[in-house]
Amino acid sequence: MNSSIIIIGAGGHALSIANVADGSGMRVIAFVDDSKAGSKLLDIPIITTQQCYHNHKTANLTVAIGDNSVRERVSYEYKSALPNAKFPSLIHNSAVIGINTEVGEGTVVMPQVNVGPNCKVGNFCILNTSSSIDHECEMNAFSSIAPRVVTGGNVKIGIRSALSIGATVKHGVLIGDDVVIGANSYVNKQISSNVVANGSPCKFVRKRIKGDSYLA
Repeated sequence: MNSSIIIIGAGGHALSIANVADGSGMRVIAFVDDSKAGSKLLDIPIITTQQCYHNHKTANLTVAIGDNSVRERVSYEYKSALPNAKFPSLIHNSAVIGINTEVGEGTVVMPQVNVGPNCKVGNFCILNTSSSIDHECEMNAFSSIAPRVVTGGNVKIGIRSALSIGATVKHGVLIGDDVVIGANSYVNKQISSNVVANGSPCKFVRKRIKGDSYLA
């Protein structure tokens, strides 16, 4: 596989992704951000979307956008514009991936992450620093877990759902689609789709409105 990669985005999350790329043996050759094009990040050039489309048709790409819904939209835009590009999973060399576990394309696994055996991690997910999911868990596409999130086994996280910093999820709990779990929450029962929930134990706070931030 080509060992170079282009990062779509040039903000703080892009710095974290660059760190994972370096820790997985990939060399970052450009960032993409129309508002910052012509400058540099980490002494690496920042280019425009059109430059990426025209000059890097078969490149390895990764989407450095923390908001799950926006990451989904941008990934589809790039896959449509660059059908021959690749979106490899990026797994830091300090992460532990269990036996018989699947990690989808475009997913980023950051330093000190643990993924247990027989897990299924979908496309374009984020597993942030020092997080852990236990055996037979499922993260659906475009979902994310923040630093220090811990789940028991057989937990299911729905599409585009986000677990914020320090959240803990009990064994066997189902979290629906488009859910935001607040920081340091303890989730001990099923959470239905399209809600914000918080607390210890975790409780319904409000319904989510389309376009709401995924950061809580």
